[in-house]
Amino acid sequence: MTMARSLFATGCAAACALAVFAAPALPETVIGSNVESRVILAFKVDDAAAQARLPEGWQTLTLPQGPLAGANELVVFIDRHLRMDAEGKPATPYASRSVALVSFGVSPDAAGPRTFVTRVYETPPIADSYGNGAAATIRRELSLEDADDGREHEETWSVEPETGGQMTLKLKYDAGRPGWQKGQESQPYSAARPEFHRIYRYDQLVDLAMSDALGKPLDGEIEFAAEIAEMSGYDGSEALKAVLVVPVYVREVSLP
Repeated sequence: MTMARSLFATGCAAACALAVFAAPALPETVIGSNVESRVILAFKVDDAAAQARLPEGWQTLTLPQGPLAGANELVVFIDRHLRMDAEGKPATPYASRSVALVSFGVSPDAAGPRTFVTRVYETPPIADSYGNGAAATIRRELSLEDADDGREHEETWSVEPETGGQMTLKLKYDAGRPGWQKGQESQPYSAARPEFHRIYRYDQLVDLAMSDALGKPLDGEIEFAAEIAEMSGYDGSEALKAVLVVPVYVREVSLP
């Protein structure tokens, strides 16, 4: 167990180092904060499909190391329990759900790789933070049952964009002991507006449910399907590389 936790910590640090890029210290404006829970699926999809979702001039990147190694896209299921404004007051609406599609890319004209949000499906009214939001009906059911050595985690998601199609997730597994990560930072860019990005500083509770790169199989079962026209590459040929369950995610949101 100690070795596994050590590998997990090392892998997460490597993944964060790849996805987060140092930049000159510039003035920032805090615009709000969130308390969420998440499920993150890391996939290797057809490179041509992943490439088509990136901005012009960017080449798709497959993560080379860490618990997500081998993946070139993420599907992030987000249940936002509380959204607050810059003063810490509950925003309207204070709760929402969304699913974000995330890709990784490199460009000869930029220093280092970048993380791109390529599409966000959101419950109305949509925030459209990255200029590529689409309204959707999103349902989540979650249950936690006591087990002999922990908890049995089971949840289902149903995503129905107004533009048509459906995405579903069914996850059932024996949860492990999560790890608390403090002081994390990410700067995801918009695939629709490539020079726009947000700054997230966050703490999170993470259970690495599965990692192909670390030789950790899922202690349970998972079903994922995306019958959405714009999600090319998710036709059964995609390979699931990792599953991260994040029951607690607390972040501050800033703009540069």
